[in-house]
Amino acid sequence: MPSRVPVTDMADYISKAAPVAQPYLQQLQQLVEANLPSATAKIKWNLPFFELGKQYVSIAAYKAHVSLSLSADFTPELLATAKAAGYATGQKRLNIDFDQEVPVELVKAILNLIG
Repeated sequence: MPSRVPVTDMADYISKAAPVAQPYLQQLQQLVEANLPSATAKIKWNLPFFELGKQYVSIAAYKAHVSLSLSADFTPELLATAKAAGYATGQKRLNIDFDQEVPVELVKAILNLIG
């Protein structure tokens, strides 16, 4: 959803995402909620965010992937693990292409950085 269609909540965001992105977004939402139960879901800049104190996690759908972003830097070990498994990363972001599975254990490890 690069055009940032206005949304009201997480369910609205997911329903407006491309059909191919929806299961990825749902799985990421479930992982965040299960691993960061104290986090508060919000919409900022028409994107889903989960806030935990001053820390946050966001999920987003794009044309060819979904993204999980944190307010904290990934550790060098997590970056290396993600890259070795074939996932694109940034210092605070994990991209999951639509031909890849959600790396559940890696996502849990990433969420532990703020949880």
